Amino acid sequence: MPYVINPEQFSSEQRRRVISYYNSNKQKLAGFETKQRFIDWYLHELYFHENKCHYCDTSILEIRKLLNANLVRGRRVRGAGMRGPNLEVDRRDAFGEYNEGNCVLSCYYCNNDKSNTFDYDVYKYIIGPAKKSAWLELLRRLNLNL
Repeated sequence: MPYVINPEQFSSEQRRRVISYYNSNKQKLAGFETKQRFIDWYLHELYFHENKCHYCDTSILEIRKLLNANLVRGRRVRGAGMRGPNLEVDRRDAFGEYNEGNCVLSCYYCNNDKSNTFDYDVYKYIIGPAKKSAWLELLRRLNLNL
């Protein structure tokens, strides 16, 4: 089943998803103090950054188009879960707490790549822009095939 790429449908989907995400990750998200504070933060970040990854500045809706066209793949996780079609909560400092000051929304591809390997500045200012170029080239190829 294709991923939603309509912005309004995506927004509605994410409002439901963030509640489920919080309920499954309460312990690690304790730095947000309350469920509502995390939900508000998450939805604000989505809106303020126009559904874009903090590192590569690529819209998750564009990444979903590539997933739908099988130009990139996500990764299955336990149950029916999939990494790739949603922005994820990443810590700027991988060893710090999950809280508003240390967290950003990141695409799976940047989050997985950054992991504990690169520090924030290296990923944000060197690797992220290079990854954006790769996404733009894949989107260009997709548009040529439409």
